Amino acid sequence: MDIVYISNQIKHDILTICGKPATKAYNLLTETPLHAMGYDDDGELCRKLENKLQMVAEEYKTGRSISYGAISKNFTVRQCIELVIV
Repeated sequence: MDIVYISNQIKHDILTICGKPATKAYNLLTETPLHAMGYDDDGELCRKLENKLQMVAEEYKTGRSISYGAISKNFTVRQCIELVIV
């Protein structure tokens, strides 16, 4: 499992889901909170991200499971990555 590749994939997904350009997703700082990118209180984007992270975990066979409600707008990019690969 290539941690750098998976991290960059997750950064790409975070940006894509909230409608931001993801051409240089690898430059997204890991301490960036999701709410700074437009993730909101109603959680719709957070639920989409949870589903996408679960798909990434399954694809790369990380053995992780991301449950409904696991992500909030206050999560950082690093915390999202850790849900999948730690």
